[in-house]
Amino acid sequence: LMGTLLGRALALLPPTQAEELAENVGHEYGLHLASEMSPGDAQRSLQSAVTTVAETLTSHGFAARTEGSDGQLRIVSEHCPFGQAAIDHPVLCAIDRGLVRGMLAGLYGETTPQLAGSFATGHSMCTTLV
Repeated sequence: LMGTLLGRALALLPPTQAEELAENVGHEYGLHLASEMSPGDAQRSLQSAVTTVAETLTSHGFAARTEGSDGQLRIVSEHCPFGQAAIDHPVLCAIDRGLVRGMLAGLYGETTPQLAGSFATGHSMCTTLV
């Protein structure tokens, strides 16, 4: 229900504004999550940070894991807690991208994760390239 309502609220904005707002909200919350789990001022390795992000996403209903090959790290989520709402309102995927970006910023440093595929676009899982 909350995902559907959020998707409908975002649909009232122009698409670019809605995506920016959704990603910014996710980013801010990702920073908050990272601050609660960060081991003081010490930065983690990228691999360690990505693993922690996947574990945190899993604890929030994403069923996420990390994969890596050819020097490319990926976070793969086999479940989307937004469910049908993300399919009906793909802008909700920007929240996930923002969460990942915010958590990585807090645990490792600024990165630019890219969504490579999502349930909302017909893929069997969501994949974020780090």
